[in-house]
Amino acid sequence: MKLIHSLVLAAAIISFPLPASSENQETFNVAEFTFKYSGQWVRQQPSSGMRAAEFTYDHEDEGLEDVDIVFFVFGGTAGGVKANMDRWVGQFEGTPEFKVEKKEMDGTEVSFLTASGTFMESMGGGPFSGGEKKAMPDYMMLAAFIQGAEQAVILKLTGPGKSVEALKEDFMALATSPFTE
Repeated sequence: MKLIHSLVLAAAIISFPLPASSENQETFNVAEFTFKYSGQWVRQQPSSGMRAAEFTYDHEDEGLEDVDIVFFVFGGTAGGVKANMDRWVGQFEGTPEFKVEKKEMDGTEVSFLTASGTFMESMGGGPFSGGEKKAMPDYMMLAAFIQGAEQAVILKLTGPGKSVEALKEDFMALATSPFTE
């Protein structure tokens, strides 16, 4: 019986990700990329089949609203960086403030978007449904488009401006983690 308990315990330990460093990081894979996360990112069950991974950042200690980050993976170029970023900026009312940055990381092109203004949240059905939208003033979006060899990985984080602003460094660390040691 002790052997069975030991085997069950060993299987449980192997099946859970171990910290990747002394900073208590854990890892997960999306397409060909291994992402590392730590701190207050809490892994969630993806809320739709289109999402490859989903996390919530627990802002309780800072007195800010929790914010979700979602990961998507699409074959090929997923329509391209410009088309996606134009669509994301178009999810804001009027002419939002936005900035696009491109970086070359270990031979992989990574594009980043920061946008802020009044976000038009889709009320059911997602952004392609053409359904009712709710205006969310003072919102911010952080997004990353990582073009892999055969698939594109997209990270998006949208929420109240103050909560998202507080996450810029954490977002960048997560988005660039496949390219750092």
